[in-house]
Amino acid sequence: MAYKSPFTTSTDWGVCRVDGTSITATNGIISINAVPPASLNYGFFYDTTAQTNPVADTVNLATFNTIGSSNQITVVGGTQITPANAGTYNIVFTVSLEKTQAGAPEITSIWLRYNGVDISNSRQDIETPNQTSLLFVTGSYTQLMAAGSNIELVWSSPDVEVQFSFLPATVGPIRPATPSAKVTLTRIS
Repeated sequence: MAYKSPFTTSTDWGVCRVDGTSITATNGIISINAVPPASLNYGFFYDTTAQTNPVADTVNLATFNTIGSSNQITVVGGTQITPANAGTYNIVFTVSLEKTQAGAPEITSIWLRYNGVDISNSRQDIETPNQTSLLFVTGSYTQLMAAGSNIELVWSSPDVEVQFSFLPATVGPIRPATPSAKVTLTRIS
């Protein structure tokens, strides 16, 4: 049978296996019930608020208040990105790191946690210059995850004038908003 050729003719009736769940046949009509397989797990989450560093050199958890799109992945408690299915996942994050007041250059660290435990070798250090600045920091990591486990984006800075900044939409020219933090979690196996 070639693409676009009839499944049956008056002389050739064709054969089709019907499993009763994803493919059904009723009164000679074959239907395919397209349900994405569990392997198509993905989630895109972001935050539309400024995330401050109220106390120097303490651990901050990035928050996510908006779901961009998601299948079988949720955000629990605003910080824990949680897949419903086990597998190997690719994690990509971007933050809008801003130094809001001039001062000495400082190092801000960003890393990942799996089920509340820091992931080895996931830290990125970013130096903010001595003047006000806005830096976009992106990272990627691959992690084997159990069903119901979670990933968190963590950060710390010795400078209380450093934050993850939300940038609203603008005009002249028209430009979309920039989340303070965003993360995509995609199952790759």
